[in-house]
Amino acid sequence: MRLRYTPNFTAWLEFDGRYLIGEKEAEILEGIQTVGSFMGTAKSLGISYAHAWNAIDRVSKILGEPIVEARRGGDSGGGAKLTEAGLSILQGYKNLENQIEEVLSYKIGKFKIKSKLFSHEITVPDLSIIGSHCIGIEILIELLAEESKFRSEFVSIGSSGGLAAVMLGETDIAGVHLLDEVTGEYNVPFLKRYFIDDKAIMVRGYLREQGFLLVKGNPKNIKGFGDLLKKDVKFVNRGLGSGTRSIVDREIRRMAEERGLNSRKVSQRIKGYNVEVNSHTEVAKALIHGKADVGVGIRAAAERFGLDFVPLLEEHFDFVIDRKRLKKPLVNLFIKMLGSDRFKSELERRASGIRMAEDTGNIIYEP
Repeated sequence: MRLRYTPNFTAWLEFDGRYLIGEKEAEILEGIQTVGSFMGTAKSLGISYAHAWNAIDRVSKILGEPIVEARRGGDSGGGAKLTEAGLSILQGYKNLENQIEEVLSYKIGKFKIKSKLFSHEITVPDLSIIGSHCIGIEILIELLAEESKFRSEFVSIGSSGGLAAVMLGETDIAGVHLLDEVTGEYNVPFLKRYFIDDKAIMVRGYLREQGFLLVKGNPKNIKGFGDLLKKDVKFVNRGLGSGTRSIVDREIRRMAEERGLNSRKVSQRIKGYNVEVNSHTEVAKALIHGKADVGVGIRAAAERFGLDFVPLLEEHFDFVIDRKRLKKPLVNLFIKMLGSDRFKSELERRASGIRMAEDTGNIIYEP
């Protein structure tokens, strides 16, 4: 019996002995180069926006420089393009593929690598919200769905990712909760840092209580960040760029300074500091499944999953919107719902630790 088989291979590039990119990452880079958009690339490849974003973010962190940057201007509000580093590694991967293709073609006859780009139909959501994860946003989307039929996409990639998505023209709305330690002001100072202070407005959101999410009964008796240094305590962290991660790192720096220690060395003594998840829900699930004893998140997540909670602070969670997106009826409906008594009632009923501010739903910054 003659066996029939199909040749295949896996190729990748490494940097300092670490996996850098393979087929999946190369397809994302090629998509961004072709489409000029994270959203369009994700849709064309049949993957989530968060998957595409996190893949590129990981490569940039390994290289120590960005591989994608903003393309400013135009009616669409900009877009994304590859940096010189991004173009270089994409070309390097393509060269590697071509070399392998030539060898296989010589050995077994005609062989061609098939691209998956544009293998899926691109459907743009009617409303996109990219940025920090929050149960409050989930409630808002549910309430909007009762008012109007639409396709929505809510992507949790952290506050910094949300601001970058506005800069790139990738999203309608970005949820953010970042504290500027110099001014003591939440969120507004970061518009200038992401070069969107001339194109975006900020709408007041709501107040959220952040603290330690703990295994029921708090068996490790965790009360503060100093307890994370206990040898038997396992921590689960949030990803770099998220507002919650900024809280964690800020409090670790404060603790280290009080003890006369190096904050970086202190963070590396915390078991699980390098274990990162993307949402409050994932933090809670890590505790439920015994993968960690403690993480930082919102009270609403602790109550939803039956966990203990130790409060740390109350923060502002606000919404950044490109002014051009105000032309969309759904964006205006979102703002209206945000400031409504109906939303306030749902928060009180379903989201402990989240409350309306006096100016919720009002514009607090505009160019």
